[in-house]
Amino acid sequence: MEDVRLTPKETLSIFEEVESQLEKLLQKRREEIERELNEKIRLEREEAEKKIKQEQDEAGVKIGQIEEEFSRGRQILGDYRSVITEYENERLHLQNEIREHFDKAMHCQTEIERLASLTLEELRVVSDLNQKLENLHQTTEERANLMRKDLEERFGIVAQVPESPEVEEIKVDLNHELLRLKKIKELLEAQGLMFEEEKSNAQPAASPAAPRAAEKSDQPAPLNVPEIDELIESSLTAEAPAAEEPRAAVAEDNFRLLFEKLENYRRVSSEGNNGEICYFQNETRFVLDGEGIITGMSETLDETKKLFLKLTQADSPKEVFFIKQDIINHQETLRKFILRVVKLCEREGFLLPRFTQDILNVQILKDILERLSIENWSNEADFTSFSVYAESLKDEYYAKITPPVVYLKSVIEELGIS
Repeated sequence: MEDVRLTPKETLSIFEEVESQLEKLLQKRREEIERELNEKIRLEREEAEKKIKQEQDEAGVKIGQIEEEFSRGRQILGDYRSVITEYENERLHLQNEIREHFDKAMHCQTEIERLASLTLEELRVVSDLNQKLENLHQTTEERANLMRKDLEERFGIVAQVPESPEVEEIKVDLNHELLRLKKIKELLEAQGLMFEEEKSNAQPAASPAAPRAAEKSDQPAPLNVPEIDELIESSLTAEAPAAEEPRAAVAEDNFRLLFEKLENYRRVSSEGNNGEICYFQNETRFVLDGEGIITGMSETLDETKKLFLKLTQADSPKEVFFIKQDIINHQETLRKFILRVVKLCEREGFLLPRFTQDILNVQILKDILERLSIENWSNEADFTSFSVYAESLKDEYYAKITPPVVYLKSVIEELGIS
């Protein structure tokens, strides 16, 4: 192989070329490193920005939730204050109404006692005059008998003295008024007990700002009618016509026999906690116990009235809420009860008593059902309106079936009981 010798100039040129290539490689590598570094920095910056944005979004959501919670808290606090304010206003209003009506009732009771006392005096005068009339009648009859006997013995003339029924009529009227007076006395005594109970129940709920009003109506006035019983008993014992006793006994026996006869056909339908429906069944004939429907409705209203009285004594909004819930439950229970009665009449052939159709019929039950479905008893005005209507219906119903003998006979005939 031929040995090639390079000149120093050529050798230098080669070194420069190699150096130039190395420089290019280094420059290229440097650029690649810088490019990779810049790309890495860009990626890390983007990642950091994403992370920062995500954290900012999360922080914004948390801040929004906190603000929403605070907003809800402020709203609840406002509602709470409104409930307390409304409760206090309503409580004071009801307590004032209770005191006002209690004072009126006490005034009425005093007036009734005064009138009862006057009535007692007048009836005592009537009793005395009635006794004088009795004595006059007896004296005149004795004298007439002597004269009639004298006429018959001397001249053979038989004289007939016409009977005078006015005396007996006056006795009957007097007894009737005495019985009415006795009922007034019993009513006064019952009212006195009721006022005592209501006052003892309402006393803890009285407003501290009104002690004088409470002291003013401290105790019901005592009943000043102790002589009524004495006059009634003496009058009825001495003056009551003897013929009335067997007539009353016969009426009582008829009622008892009819009642016991009808009771043999009494049935009961119950469904959950919605009350029992009583009816009478003879083979395929079904007649509902109208009195049971009226009584069931009345009992529900009485229980609800107790809840409204309890509502005036409630100490906290929570207690008010639960009492009102119980009131609404009573309304729903009565609605379901009336609905069952209507369904029995329309779908299963049950009848309401024919004797009381003008007072209690399916259409009236539907009207009651509509009111129970639309009105809200937690609103006392709605309850009071319904209660007044129901009381009026109850009074009309019992006025219709009194005396009960005629009503019982009608139901027995309607059932076809022999």
